[in-house]
Amino acid sequence: MASALCHLASAQEIRDIITKVQLFHDGNALVSQIWDLTATEGTEWYIPIDNPGKSRITHFTVIENGVEFESDGDQWNSKRSMAEKTQRCGIVHKKGDDIELCWGLGSYGDHKFGILYIIEGLVQDYGDCDGFHWHFLNDEWYVCPKHASVTFVNKSGSDAWYWNSEEDSNVRFWGFGMVGDSGIEDGVITFESTEPLRYKSFFSAMMQFNKGMFEPKVTADGTFEELKKEALEGSDYDSGDDGFDQEKAGRILLIIILLIPALFILFIIYRLLCMLYWKVSGRHYDKKIFGKSKISDWWRDVPLEGNPTALFSLLCTSDKLITNFSKRFPNLVSAYFLKWIQDGLLAVERDADKFERVNLRFVKGKEDLQFNDYMEGVVYRAALDAAGENLLLEKNEFKSWSYRHDSTVVTWPNRAISSGEAVWKPLSQEERCHAVEFKNYLSDFTLMDQREAPEVGLWKQYMVMAAAMGIADKVAKNFEKLFPQTMEEYTRNSNMTDVATTYLVLSSLNDSSRAMMASAIDRDAQRQAAAAQARRSSGGGGSISFGGGGGGFGGGHGGGAR
Repeated sequence: MASALCHLASAQEIRDIITKVQLFHDGNALVSQIWDLTATEGTEWYIPIDNPGKSRITHFTVIENGVEFESDGDQWNSKRSMAEKTQRCGIVHKKGDDIELCWGLGSYGDHKFGILYIIEGLVQDYGDCDGFHWHFLNDEWYVCPKHASVTFVNKSGSDAWYWNSEEDSNVRFWGFGMVGDSGIEDGVITFESTEPLRYKSFFSAMMQFNKGMFEPKVTADGTFEELKKEALEGSDYDSGDDGFDQEKAGRILLIIILLIPALFILFIIYRLLCMLYWKVSGRHYDKKIFGKSKISDWWRDVPLEGNPTALFSLLCTSDKLITNFSKRFPNLVSAYFLKWIQDGLLAVERDADKFERVNLRFVKGKEDLQFNDYMEGVVYRAALDAAGENLLLEKNEFKSWSYRHDSTVVTWPNRAISSGEAVWKPLSQEERCHAVEFKNYLSDFTLMDQREAPEVGLWKQYMVMAAAMGIADKVAKNFEKLFPQTMEEYTRNSNMTDVATTYLVLSSLNDSSRAMMASAIDRDAQRQAAAAQARRSSGGGGSISFGGGGGGFGGGHGGGAR
């Protein structure tokens, strides 16, 4: 029913309502609006403004195409013809202090009406602060606007408005009644819809100012906390939920059922077709980086000076099949740990309680190592801190550390990309190709006609680079099939006792690195959501609450053409 009411006149349309509110030192406000609309019926446009409280509407003016309408003051007569109302405006007084702002349509078709009026006493004195809660857009729309925005500008002559935190701010603001966002930038506060308004949509703004910014002429009845409590009731500012009413929940559910799956399926199909083509054709590399999009040759020498960070950076930047750096980053962390084990910086210890589990102990006396690879040093110091005073990194300790330091850990993938670029960017396209060719070599090792067992020192570099690419398990198994004795020699020289322990280490490194990154990402998402909710609740902007907005002054129901 509500949806149908918004379309009674199918050709009638409100494309946009742009509102600017300038607040002056005495608490008065100059409101200017642009109504971008199409009129197909009626003879006039009207806006009800009910329950103004102690505030008053004055100096109502309408302008179109640079022509200021002649004002009838408070003697507007709605019974006149369209011709008699053309380029005229006025006010209708209703019950009590309720009014209607009216003006003649002049003609059917497209219009951009500019309206201005003053709200005397909008900002009022609440004792320990100044503020207001005013309804700037009504509900029960005859034709639902497609877009609306309301901007507040400080003309009080005081310091610019700012909000850094609940404790460090001189203004707080909340919005109600429509789906949208709000924010403050360069001292200007803006509320804007992010989807078309509905029959029950409205917009009200509540703002609170530190004392001294205004000298209001009007003293409010009651306290601001009472005003705020009534406005926030039924909103999602305090609860952290979505604040849906039943109509909104039904509408969103319908969109999900009908639209989103179809679009998602189309996108997935398109993406899968692209990836299938890239994979089958082999043309999934960035031609600007390599000089070609298909790289199928082999390269036996370790590329990029054996730097796993550079390899991670190059492949993530250039391979179209890699779409998520964060999911690939645990491979690089595993490569670091494997390198430290091989170099004797970490000792592998079987867990005392579960023999099939391994722990890693940092070798005492090497805590202050300096690394040529920036990101390697960052992760080493983090893992060392996670191990604690006993220098033993047990299961889930790095995961727990990452959870506590999520805001730092989530930056690591991009920092690794930037760090690695310093190594591969100066290289020629041919030299960059060697990195992919080396990956091909390790992946296809068992398919080669001529194979020689690399010497153990070289094999250590191979395994670290393979770990950075996420194929260490595969490479180790392929190598063992062909050269079991050499694999045992590698195991002993890499401080991992035996082949079984090597596989256990590789598996543990993969699992713990993925858990570490996932923990940080989950915690970061939770923290950011909580921070955004705290900011919203304390009046720092964010999404507008569709629910709530009770109390306040101004506004009303309906309006439009008649």
